[in-house]
Amino acid sequence: MKAVFINGSPRPDSASNTYKALMAERDFFKKRAMETSEDFSCEYLKIPSDFSGCIGCNSCSSLSPYCSQQNNQSFLENTIDTIRPATDIILGSPVYLDLPTPQVVAFLTRLNCMAETTDREFFRGKNMWLVSVSFCSGTKTCIHALMGATEMLGFTLPGRGSREYIFKWDDKKLRGGMRRKDQIFLD
Repeated sequence: MKAVFINGSPRPDSASNTYKALMAERDFFKKRAMETSEDFSCEYLKIPSDFSGCIGCNSCSSLSPYCSQQNNQSFLENTIDTIRPATDIILGSPVYLDLPTPQVVAFLTRLNCMAETTDREFFRGKNMWLVSVSFCSGTKTCIHALMGATEMLGFTLPGRGSREYIFKWDDKKLRGGMRRKDQIFLD
């Protein structure tokens, strides 16, 4: 088993709950591989915070399946080369307004070039596991959006399951669609 963990949080890893959840998933995968006596290797990638999505330039071709945009081209090519031998890809995103981050959406749109030029064969047989991290709500909506996109790219979603990693927050940020006048903080 070779797993690639991809973090779509724009926050630095030291402050990212998505990073923490991905590392917990890495430990889960490693433990599962040990229990089944599988060889296990993993790599960790972080989508750059300035990553931009597909612009529909139509320059994708079978001669050059990589997206031709220059923005973060080396990251994209390195990611595709890292995914090539992988069996499992674990993609994590925090929830921003009940959606994956713009970086994750941009990343998936740029992977579409590889899907289109290989007739979806490049991603076929690769398991995609999705991690959604939020403080309040929106994980199901985020996962649903990611499921649709990754299935369209040709990844295999092996099943639905959940593990919850809970982080306590101690700020005074409003969550869950509340209005300022509705806030009541208990100390």
